Parts: sequence; structure tokens; C-alpha cells
Amino acid sequence: MNSGLYAALSGSINSMKRLDIISNNIANANTPGFKKDRLAFESQLKQASESAVNPPAGGDATPVFSGDRFYTDFSTGTIQQTGNVLDIAIEGDGFFAVTTPNGPAYTRQGNFRMDVSGRLVTADGNALSPEVVIPNNATQITIGSDGTVSAYLPGETTPVTVGTLQVVDFPQPYALQKVGSALFVPADPQVAPEPATNAVISQGALEGANVSTISEMVMLIENSRYFEACTKVVKSFDDMTAKAANDLGKV
Repeated sequence: MNSGLYAALSGSINSMKRLDIISNNIANANTPGFKKDRLAFESQLKQASESAVNPPAGGDATPVFSGDRFYTDFSTGTIQQTGNVLDIAIEGDGFFAVTTPNGPAYTRQGNFRMDVSGRLVTADGNALSPEVVIPNNATQITIGSDGTVSAYLPGETTPVTVGTLQVVDFPQPYALQKVGSALFVPADPQVAPEPATNAVISQGALEGANVSTISEMVMLIENSRYFEACTKVVKSFDDMTAKAANDLGKV
């Protein structure tokens, strides 16, 4: 295949993959704790340049954009005050540990709620780990900056500690993979989390998605134009091939 045509086709394929990522980022712009994804091209360009300098024995250099590499941007989203006593934000590094049907997972999505048994669970129903159970007759719930959960019970003048929110962290840069819109697990199952050292709990607040809708829309337009350019290149090569086949056949 013509190397120029291969590059144009590869560019078109990668632009479609990038479109999926941008669309997913925009769709989750209002999802608490969501971390945007990106598609990196540096590794492909590096492979292509190395192949050009030291071509393989067969003579076929690695095509540009022949692969792709996804990564998640773990930068902190904007902390928004909600006033909801069960909305909790982490200021600093770290994740809440939760238990899912598939095992432990980690999230920064703090819009918790109480299930029928009084357990604090995520919006998807995953219980915190360790579990925090709040009495159903609690008249007031307070969560300290260290994660201590206290509840005032009827007839009591002092709060009762009912549990502690566990905030854990992993070595950076994070080697985590998504298993949901705001859930993560270690890429290496052998990696164990450690207690977060600089995390501060903020009650009545949520961390928003680290997605800038305006920036994503700009990238969406840029990606659409890039796809259109690649499509025109493919058509040009197709026209040249058809012209060569027709005209050379007449000679």
C-alpha cells in the first residue's frame, strides 16, 4: 500500500478514536469525580521516526499513527459547595475505597447516600470500605476533615462516632485503569494502596469533573477538520490510482 495513503487512513482511524474520547469527556462533564481521557500520539511518532532512521530488513517502515495510547488525566476538578451533608470532596491526592461486585475499586466521586441498612454507598450502590453505617434515627451527621463520621442521636448531647472514611493513594504517576465513569482499579493487581498523607475531607462539597467543555468543543472541531483533511487525501490517492489505471491502460 502507498505509504501516503496508509498514513491518511491511519490518521482517519485515530481521529475517529479521538472523537469517541472527546465525546465521552463532554458527556461526563457534569459527572462528579470524573477524570478526562486523552489519546497520545507521541509514541507512534517516535516509532515512525526510529523506523525511518533504522528501517527494518524488509524495507517497510512503521507507519505513522499505526497504534494508539490512551491515558487518563488525574488533575483535580473544581470543588463545588453543595450543602448536602453526604456530599464529600477530597482536597489533595487520594481516593475513596469502595467494594464492588468485582472486588475493591477506588473513586473520587463523593456524592454518597444511605442505603436501607444505613450504609454509606456511592451513587451506583457500592459500599465504602471499610463500611460506615449511620443509625437511621440520627438527627445530624458530621464528617471531620480527617474522615471521622459522627452522628447525633435523639436524647444525646454529644455525637457518637459511627465510622471513618478511608482515603488511600497510589504511587504517581497513577497506573490505574477505569472500570466505570468514576471508578478505578490498579493496572497491576499486585499494587496495594497506602493511606493518603495529604488528603483533607470537605463535607457538603463535591469535586466536579476535570473537563473544560469549551476546550473539548474546540478539540472536537479541530478533530473534525483533521478527519476531513485525511478523507480528502484518501480520495486524492484513490483518484490518482483510478487515473493511472485508466490512462496507462490506453497507452
